[in-house]
Amino acid sequence: MRSIQQLMVGLLVILGTFSVNAADLTGFTEEFVPFNFMQSGEHKGLANDILTRIAANSGLQIARRSLPWLRAMEANDVMSNSVLYTTVRTADRESKYLWVGPYDECDVWLIKLKSRRDLHISTKEEAKKYRVGAPYGAAGGSILLRAGFPSTHLDLSSNEEQNVRKLYAERFEFSVGMLISHYAMARKNNLDPSQLEPAFILEKGLGCYFAFNRKVDPKVFQRFSAAFTELSRSGELKKLRTPYFK
Repeated sequence: MRSIQQLMVGLLVILGTFSVNAADLTGFTEEFVPFNFMQSGEHKGLANDILTRIAANSGLQIARRSLPWLRAMEANDVMSNSVLYTTVRTADRESKYLWVGPYDECDVWLIKLKSRRDLHISTKEEAKKYRVGAPYGAAGGSILLRAGFPSTHLDLSSNEEQNVRKLYAERFEFSVGMLISHYAMARKNNLDPSQLEPAFILEKGLGCYFAFNRKVDPKVFQRFSAAFTELSRSGELKKLRTPYFK
């Protein structure tokens, strides 16, 4: 476990490498297909498409940095004019951020392989008997722990991609997360997405959002929020979403 001093030094190194002085806002993100990911050095995915359109419509200069999720959260905590995405809006995160969205319902599921016909659950209590995989810092893991799921049964991975690969390797019985990201990550790793099966819904419609540091410049936040509202009102948001949900 890193000490607070080590953590702060690490954050200063991270932030010191970024040329963000000219930006109105810095977006911290992770590899989370299909919402946000890097491809040939470019930021891709639904959330990045929305961010690009918001920047164009609002006139905001938005820098973007892709980091492992825990480092992205830490960096967002340190830099006031920053936004963290894609962030599931959970009860324990509610007061920590200012929210803009949602751009997807982002239901959180327990997911299994279809070949595991022996696995059947109908309550969170029943899930406590099994090992469940989750990325570090993910909303699904927090939901389970809040419901009394034993931490010893939670198999944590460094990212979503590793977690999905471990599910296919049957390192645990269930994975926790969103179906759309599991399907996309399976395709990325040449795994058959048709083998994934939603087993039990943990949380319905928490929503995926842009989560702002609460010390963000209010004018910056208002411009961003207004641009998102207009995207939604005009139907442009729906058009941006369509290619990712076919």
